[in-house]
Amino acid sequence: MAAVQVIPCRKSSTCPSRPAEASKRGSDLKKRMEELKHIPDFPLIYPDFLQSPVWNRRNSLKEELEFQDMLERRTHLDIPEFFVGSIVAVTTSEKYMGSKEHRFVGICIRREKQGLHHQFTLRNVIDGIGVEIMYDLYNPTIRKIETLKLEKRLDTDLSYLVDALPEYSTFDFHMEPIAHPAGTPVPVNPIRVKLRPPPWCRRWELLDYKGIDGAWEQSTPYFKRKFHKTKINDYLRYDLIADYRIGSELEHELKVEEKMQRFEKERHTAGFTRRRIFRSAAASR
Repeated sequence: MAAVQVIPCRKSSTCPSRPAEASKRGSDLKKRMEELKHIPDFPLIYPDFLQSPVWNRRNSLKEELEFQDMLERRTHLDIPEFFVGSIVAVTTSEKYMGSKEHRFVGICIRREKQGLHHQFTLRNVIDGIGVEIMYDLYNPTIRKIETLKLEKRLDTDLSYLVDALPEYSTFDFHMEPIAHPAGTPVPVNPIRVKLRPPPWCRRWELLDYKGIDGAWEQSTPYFKRKFHKTKINDYLRYDLIADYRIGSELEHELKVEEKMQRFEKERHTAGFTRRRIFRSAAASR
């Protein structure tokens, strides 16, 4: 009879064959979450501090150097909390303008990339023309970032607003900030936008967006007969390691939160700044 070779799990501490170790690790994580006052929306508030979803592009030394640089930059620039769907105003330096600065107000439709390369895009309709500006979050020309209205949307990507009616992307440049009560959950705007008649920039009716009203009904009869409401990303339901590959790891979030709190405490103790870096409106931090 041939010998059977037992190959240990790569993550032995969470392996189902070792329930004692998995239970102990779970209790340790829960204890750390209570000590650090973990923010549940950390991946949405601080997407720039997440690891790259492409595993072979992760470099621990590069991530550590960028992490320290991002914390230092946050001590000089107040970066408020905002989500995709929030109304944000950004003031940048512009040497060719008389006031030497430019202020743009719009709805945040995207937040992408990690580290120092993190970008967010604002959209507004000006004189009937849709304008989108992509900003690097850590661009040194940014003077000020303001969250005029803090809220979320049904989707984490609002790129479909480019094909929506103009009223969903029109905001006053003189809009007054709306204060968010500290300690209360960030509201989710349940609005569902209506798209203009096709053709569109993308096949929105085939994507799993919750914030579009009647995209399938507006598509042409040819597409209705051919696809039968089949979504492009239906295959994700059968991807068994999707969360493992692209999801945010709780251990990494706790590690980042601990470093942010330590850095903030050191700067406050030394008297360099009194600015809060680790904060959340919902958690009243």
